Amino acid sequence: MDTMIMDNIIVEEKDVHSEAAQIISSAVKWSAGAVVVPLPYVDLIGLAFVQVKMVRSLAKIYGVNQNDQALQGVIAALLGTIASTTISNALVGSSLKFLPSGGTIVGSVSLLVFGAASTYAIGKVFVRHFEGGGTISSFSANATKDDLEKEFSSVKPASN
Repeated sequence: MDTMIMDNIIVEEKDVHSEAAQIISSAVKWSAGAVVVPLPYVDLIGLAFVQVKMVRSLAKIYGVNQNDQALQGVIAALLGTIASTTISNALVGSSLKFLPSGGTIVGSVSLLVFGAASTYAIGKVFVRHFEGGGTISSFSANATKDDLEKEFSSVKPASN
């Protein structure tokens, strides 16, 4: 952390980068927890909640106004830009939880990879956007599509 002296008092400035990294790391862990909910589609709702909360927290540390309704739309648009096949894999993973026996396990594992990777990617993209002076309302999913896919691919295991 940086320190500065004001009126003979040492004041520590918060390290925004470190705080943002902690927020993203925590959200990735919570997203993993959300997707193991054994109820189909409730897991996806939990994942969306974690991601919205993460972006809201990131906006707060960057001093950006958080409009929850706009934020939910932005998150949905971002998830749509990652790739329709990835989204369909997440839906299939959630749907597998309907199968008796191992369906919950198989569905949770496939959704776990998607949830963690998408949460990380969304967090990184928003950090860059906020650091550049952006706001929730000025965010464009289309403008960040390549960056989002790059971040998503950097943490998502390669398919065989």
